[in-house]
Amino acid sequence: MPYYRWLDARLWHPGRWAIIPDAPGAPSQLNDGYLNDWPFGQKGAPVWHMDGPIERLLRLCERWDRVCLGWTGPKVGAHDYRARMDEVGTALGNRWPVLHMLRGTAVAFDYPFASADSTSLAQNGWRYDTSLDFGDPWAGRRAYADRLEGKRRREELSA
Repeated sequence: MPYYRWLDARLWHPGRWAIIPDAPGAPSQLNDGYLNDWPFGQKGAPVWHMDGPIERLLRLCERWDRVCLGWTGPKVGAHDYRARMDEVGTALGNRWPVLHMLRGTAVAFDYPFASADSTSLAQNGWRYDTSLDFGDPWAGRRAYADRLEGKRRREELSA
């Protein structure tokens, strides 16, 4: 698989991990089959789509060091999302595993996520690249990421 060949040269560094491919909207059994094909062990994180059974989330959390949550419904942060997260919180109790929220910078500080990402950063980060990077080619994108995450944090502090 081309994705695996591409990752092979990148996952050697400690702390790096990648999302295990899956099929959004497919039955859990199909996506569980993809996990068996993953060649990089715990350097991968499966995706639990939030419209799937919570029992699958719990199984993934038992088997994997990190699990990604993928929202497949209305806009993240909407009432349906929060209601589903209440169900997740009840199922997990007081001991949340390492969870990464896909497309979740808007809610990154609302729940005990280990990390979150934003498609805005992936789609628009290039706009912040500059030749004035002072030796750090990621400086512009990192500043944009900080701005995305900081906006939410500033809103929390002012509330």
